[in-house]
Amino acid sequence: MDIEVIREYIDPQLLIVVPMLWGIGMAVKKSSIENRFIPFILLLCSCGVVMLHLTGTNLITDSRALAGCIFAGITQGSVIWLAAWTGYEKLLKGSGAG
Repeated sequence: MDIEVIREYIDPQLLIVVPMLWGIGMAVKKSSIENRFIPFILLLCSCGVVMLHLTGTNLITDSRALAGCIFAGITQGSVIWLAAWTGYEKLLKGSGAG
């Protein structure tokens, strides 16, 4: 999937999360955590940041609004995680390191 196609589905205010995930991924890679857990950690971070953004910018008055924020956080966070992952892979292949 092309990164430009993925970017169409991301809220422009949340694009800053992509390089943030790269930094977290590099930090986790240098830690003692196994590499196989990195994608899951990054997905949780992405969804968490998006949910924080959504709850901070939207007025949550009832459980329905909260459920909407949770759903949007998971879907938007997943798309951002995918953009970060594919972007990083393209960066590695473009630099000849991968």
